[in-house]
Amino acid sequence: MTESNPSRPVRIGIGGPVGSGKTMLLLRLIEKLHQCYSLVAITNDIYTKEDAQFLVENSPLEASRILG
Repeated sequence: MTESNPSRPVRIGIGGPVGSGKTMLLLRLIEKLHQCYSLVAITNDIYTKEDAQFLVENSPLEASRILG
């Protein structure tokens, strides 16, 4: 990591093959961090909205904070 800059948001990228648990990892991160930080989740599936819908239905974030 580089020097902290409070004026810039922290971004975490999660990559991996289909079925490797990326969305579940994101859900668990949201569950642990949402009370301490202002979070936005961005899914990057160009074919379906399935991952974003899963997060809308299962995460504590408001639907407006989940993009994808």
